[in-house]
Amino acid sequence: MDAKVISLLANKPDTLNGRLEVLHECLRQSLPQITQSSCLLYDEKTDSLKKFLSSHHFASHGMDESLYLKSNQALFTLCQQEEGKLVSFATDDPIWQHFQQDPQSLAASIIPIKQAQRFIGFVCFEIEHLPQHLSDAEKITLSLYAQFISMMINEELSLVNTLLATVRAARDFTDFRDFETGLHLDRMACYARIIATDLAKKHRLSDEFIEHVHIFARLHDIGKIGISDTILNKPGRLDDAERSIMKTHVEKGIVMLEQVLNDYNLVDMRDTDMMRNIVACHHEYIDGSGYPKGLKGKQIPLEARIATVADIFDALTCQRPYKKPWPLDDALAELEKMQQANKLDAECVAAVRRNKAEFEKVMKALSDDKKPL
Repeated sequence: MDAKVISLLANKPDTLNGRLEVLHECLRQSLPQITQSSCLLYDEKTDSLKKFLSSHHFASHGMDESLYLKSNQALFTLCQQEEGKLVSFATDDPIWQHFQQDPQSLAASIIPIKQAQRFIGFVCFEIEHLPQHLSDAEKITLSLYAQFISMMINEELSLVNTLLATVRAARDFTDFRDFETGLHLDRMACYARIIATDLAKKHRLSDEFIEHVHIFARLHDIGKIGISDTILNKPGRLDDAERSIMKTHVEKGIVMLEQVLNDYNLVDMRDTDMMRNIVACHHEYIDGSGYPKGLKGKQIPLEARIATVADIFDALTCQRPYKKPWPLDDALAELEKMQQANKLDAECVAAVRRNKAEFEKVMKALSDDKKPL
């Protein structure tokens, strides 16, 4: 990567997608036939690949359905290799069509990326025509750019994983055994991603935004580490005094998040505002009756409105010390009732209704009867 590329990256908006756009334009200087660069991340818990970064946005094209790794032999074989694969969207295994985002591209070089030998996803370079093969020089160029993209992603994921590991350690050392751990966090994060994906077109949300909502949703209740187990696990309803103590978990969570960010020098990490918003605002209601600040409507950031609906849905549909799990349809009816009372974001609740089948899949795949992955 020459000094010009480094300079361009340094002056581009500080997002991974912005950096990918710069890299793509630099790549096209040597390989103008490359029409699109993108990245898909692998989620081990659901065995699915999700769009993460794209150099260009093409409406209503590309991977719209879940793509599972282990059930697709071609994908599973490629993820275990070091080198990429040249594929034709028209004549090769139809599975590769899921990678096509530019409707004009005819082929792609798909390269697996790893973090410490652990597969984390694919980089896809789409090509405007179908070459018979790639020259050694072209393979080397694409491999170098894939490695650079991998380095950018690994840097960000390492910071996020450090943050999440610190939260998990805090739970362990404080004997935190709240019912809202493990699979609850996994389910809630998956629900948040489904809602964000549904809203992406209308709100022009990037794949990067969607994936960060999924990642950071797990942090929404970190402040409960500071609440006693007697309150967290009380088998009945909380009294007024206990409810007041429980509500302090939001402020505690904000303080904890800022402390960890400062301790690990992560204050300038991309999308820390999204983390803060989810932790600080996931109990705010549209009508202003929520806490801690009584924010109203669009004062509540979209990522927090998404997290709120995802969190409440999971609270309704899973076992709690004081209640049995609600059936999916009953939970959905309750969400709609709360939306009609102007508590929840109407678009987020409608997204749950539209994606009822996807929610049901997550409920079954990550049920409390199963051990966390």
